[in-house]
Amino acid sequence: MNLANSIEFQAAKRGNQTAVIFQNNKYSYNYMNNMSNEFALTLKELGVKKGERVSLWLPNCLEFIGAFYGILKLGAMVVPMNILYKEAEISHILKNAGVKVLITQTSTLSILDTVINELPDLEKVILIDTPEHNVAIHHQKYEFFSSVKKTSHDQFMAIDLSPDHGAAILYTSGTTGLPKGVVLTHYNLQTNAEFYAEHIQLTDKHTGCIVTPLSHLLVLMAGLILLFLKGGNFYLFEKFKKETVATTIKKYGINFFIGVPAMYYMFLELPETDEYDLSSLEICITSGSQMPLEVRKKFEERFSTYTIQAYGQTESSPVITVDRFDRKRKFESVGYPMSHIEVKIVDIEGNEVARGEAGEIVARGHCVMKEYWRNPQATELTIKNGWLHTGDIGYMDEEGYVYLKDRMKEVIIVGGYNVYPAEIENLIYQHPAVLEAAVIGSPDKRLGEVPIAFIVTKKEATVTEKDILEFCSSKLAQYKVIRKIYFVDEIPKTSTGKLMKRKLKEEYVNSRPC
Repeated sequence: MNLANSIEFQAAKRGNQTAVIFQNNKYSYNYMNNMSNEFALTLKELGVKKGERVSLWLPNCLEFIGAFYGILKLGAMVVPMNILYKEAEISHILKNAGVKVLITQTSTLSILDTVINELPDLEKVILIDTPEHNVAIHHQKYEFFSSVKKTSHDQFMAIDLSPDHGAAILYTSGTTGLPKGVVLTHYNLQTNAEFYAEHIQLTDKHTGCIVTPLSHLLVLMAGLILLFLKGGNFYLFEKFKKETVATTIKKYGINFFIGVPAMYYMFLELPETDEYDLSSLEICITSGSQMPLEVRKKFEERFSTYTIQAYGQTESSPVITVDRFDRKRKFESVGYPMSHIEVKIVDIEGNEVARGEAGEIVARGHCVMKEYWRNPQATELTIKNGWLHTGDIGYMDEEGYVYLKDRMKEVIIVGGYNVYPAEIENLIYQHPAVLEAAVIGSPDKRLGEVPIAFIVTKKEATVTEKDILEFCSSKLAQYKVIRKIYFVDEIPKTSTGKLMKRKLKEEYVNSRPC
């Protein structure tokens, strides 16, 4: 089994048909498969072997796709990183995963230069840009892909792997604030995509629209992997601009869209003119967080389309429940469990609770990750007797639909991106004036949530909100940046000293929105 078999199959079956549209140019399945072969051959020449890790630190581009499948063909493991990450984020991921080769572009070198000498496992950095006289190469590990690229008239066939062989490591965070690597297998990703496609009735007749980063798991699975499995195609955007995306949807008759709730909100702001007619859309996936009911209904009514709400997390490959076409839809829910996934709601001791009663959502089946990379203790705490403990609070109705109430893991979802409070708190604590810090999510009309911070300063310390914001923003991706800081005399705690973030939300967020 190899997830890359899908691109080879589609190249054989429909090689001249369009696979990807990028910057208004069409690229066939043959083209994309040949690109994946070039990456596979090049990485093999560089000594990458089965099971070794290759990281992709790229924006949405053709090379992301070609490299993704090329890595899989070799039996190596893909480690995607968000292009917005900065020094601390990439350094931890590259070290923890033991990445051997990093594929990126020259725009990242100013960040990479600061950590490259701290990464002994990293043997080579491949730059996908075309070499230019004004681009200085700062390190002996850097090479342009055009200089090391290997080509062959022979097809590079994906090696056969065990279904439980790791395909990708995607990094998420826990309560420690240090990102943990979620190992997803070829079986995890392919099976999740196949059942997802079945439940939303996606076929080779669908043309998708990918506007969020391919490094985001739902977009990677429900966009790239799913469409290539079914033989569809998609328009790939580098970034989201509502006017450009809307006119492109109309121009190409795009009928399958994946976006975060904020994008649907922005589409509704467009003038009701023929220029921004989105009526070609048939299936609209909302990712990242639950879309407000009012927005969903308004969007469906205006554009005569169908929105799909799904629920899951990185550890579940990622989908657990979805609005299935073979079952009635309940707008307030996050859908019905996918085929061959069991879901139940349990109390703190792991006992299943009655229908309608709140508890932790747990799941078992093809979606459950293999492990946390090099972290058996965290794996054991999360997977118990085959059940994935999501850390999310919800309930199930009498018909088996799941409803999400809260997130035990305190993750803040900003425009579809996961932001982990502990990561920001750890950074705030590095400021010499800070004694205590707590970060929580505050509702935001456009982005869903934004992070805000509560800080207790050290005695006699003088620091302003601007000082803290400048200190943090230079070290964090833009979507993680704190939007508001409250300086407080103390942060409420439990008897065991744990910060009571729920109380902060009650006192500050619910009573006086930011």
